[in-house]
Amino acid sequence: MPIYRFRCVRCGNEFRELVARSDGSTVECPSCGGKEVMRLLPRFGVIYKGSGFYTTEYKRKDGKKSSGEEGKKG
Repeated sequence: MPIYRFRCVRCGNEFRELVARSDGSTVECPSCGGKEVMRLLPRFGVIYKGSGFYTTEYKRKDGKKSSGEEGKKG
């Protein structure tokens, strides 16, 4: 069962709730008891480390062309 973030429409309180996917019950705000809540998108952080994805993973260091580029002269 995942934990979702919700925001109450009535009072604006943000809270987390453990919700079963198959359960058809409604989620109530813990502070005001309101049943009108919006499920918020999950927050996750992205951490970039190093000099960069392209320069470390895909950039050719020897300067050679790939086999598909050798036949294209014009």
